[in-house]
Amino acid sequence: MSFDLSAPSPMTQWWRCHLADWLKLRRTLALWLALGGGALPVVLNFLIVYFRGEKLLAAGQNPWAKYIHMSWQTASILLLPLFLILLTSLLVAIENRATAWKHLYALPVGRGAVLSSKLLVLLQLNLLAQVVYVVLLLASGKLLGLLRPDLLFAAHPVPLAGVVTMLAHSYLATLGVLGIQYVAALWWRSFALPFAFGIGGLVAALTLLRWEHVDYLPYAAPTQVLYLLSKDAQGVLTVQPGIALAEWCSLGWFAGALLLGYGLLSRWKTAD
Repeated sequence: MSFDLSAPSPMTQWWRCHLADWLKLRRTLALWLALGGGALPVVLNFLIVYFRGEKLLAAGQNPWAKYIHMSWQTASILLLPLFLILLTSLLVAIENRATAWKHLYALPVGRGAVLSSKLLVLLQLNLLAQVVYVVLLLASGKLLGLLRPDLLFAAHPVPLAGVVTMLAHSYLATLGVLGIQYVAALWWRSFALPFAFGIGGLVAALTLLRWEHVDYLPYAAPTQVLYLLSKDAQGVLTVQPGIALAEWCSLGWFAGALLLGYGLLSRWKTAD
């Protein structure tokens, strides 16, 4: 009788590491933040439109474009960047609290696999949060159609294609912030420092929103893609085609942060 004592393939080892990272999310605030973070802007705008919709929406016109723009603006300017800052800090803090980095790096998995596994979890949680937000947003509009038929939500179709397109734009626009915050959380190995760094970046971006080169700032990208939203002559929601400059810059920041961060962490950072 012979036994196969060969080590699992690198892909198998990476997949096990990724599953372990997901299991660690149980009973953590990070998962609940992803699931419930998108509810706040939807609830706020739902209540505003429910009680004051006749003053905010043009009478007799399609209300969907205005409603979606209001909610997306609330989410993009402050809540979405803040969500990413919190999410990255919370996810990396799971290992920091347990002082588990030395154990992770001692496993028969490369450091790159460990870091890329956590990065993929962040990307998945980011996508999950934004998809949940879109679902809640559209559901709230349908609910307004039932509770406030005079606002005409039920009289017009849901602009699903435009919302899905805008979701893709917003996701690309968040990658720069996510990459920078992930590297910051790994480098400082604390919750407070990367969180403060992210808040500083967000405040700087909001302060410079009128700057002509604001598209190059990663923390402003989720706000800049709002300019892609518009409506046609019939009041139907439309999204401008193509990838905006802010999105390309966000992708560049994402790639640059990961390359620089991996180089610094591999060369200088030791597990502690």
